[in-house]
Amino acid sequence: MSENEICTYAREKGFHQGTVDRWLGWEEMDRDALGDLALRLRIGENHLRDMMDCLEEIALRDHTTIHQILSTKAVHDRMSDPRLGRADKVKQIKEQLRRLRFPRLAETENEIRSRILSMNLHPEIRVSVPAGLEGGRLYVEFSAVSALELRALTARLQEAAESSLVPEIFALLGG
Repeated sequence: MSENEICTYAREKGFHQGTVDRWLGWEEMDRDALGDLALRLRIGENHLRDMMDCLEEIALRDHTTIHQILSTKAVHDRMSDPRLGRADKVKQIKEQLRRLRFPRLAETENEIRSRILSMNLHPEIRVSVPAGLEGGRLYVEFSAVSALELRALTARLQEAAESSLVPEIFALLGG
């Protein structure tokens, strides 16, 4: 992607000059790889800057190039997944980059998800944590269609809350 093509794309999207200058300051192959992604997914400036932050940090830390990061299987699989729309592809690629940028956080998130799954909760009970483990909170959501079902679900939730997995999850959330 030539400088002119980047400038045209950025102008059409209303990018700030600082973002354009930063992009143009990259090595040509890195610039092209991001340009290909940006064009194919019509990425706006905020998403592009977020991706640039991740890419630059990963490349520096791992002694690699941005085009190598963008050519990984994780990114390629999301780009080529026909089940995903444009917005979902952007979201999932950003998530993959975030996980590469913060591997210990990603490992902790995986550990928490594993423990949540091990609780074998009723399908009507959903337990989750926010992205990035923000706030150290555990979210529980459930729905019932009757008082009887509500009592049964809360009993199962109480049983799960008393298991050894819950303190482990909160220990992981606490860092």
